[in-house]
Amino acid sequence: MELVAPQPVPDNLTDSEILTALDQLPVQFRSVLLLVDVEEFSYKEAGEILEVPLGTVMSRLSRARTLLRGQLAHVARAYGYPAVDT
Repeated sequence: MELVAPQPVPDNLTDSEILTALDQLPVQFRSVLLLVDVEEFSYKEAGEILEVPLGTVMSRLSRARTLLRGQLAHVARAYGYPAVDT
């Protein structure tokens, strides 16, 4: 079996596409995504900060990730990553 290393991400990749995709998320989804995935708060902490139940944090986070994945699918394909079913 021959292993092939993936092509590196180009040096000219900017965050603009990611930031644009984040800006397009509804605020309730963006808030929980940023708290949990960027700031690394626990689900419980994010719920306390946003004053919502734990289940709401989990459902909003799931929805935010799905929306973001869909918005960035074309970027991933441009760098040779296969499409992921959402």
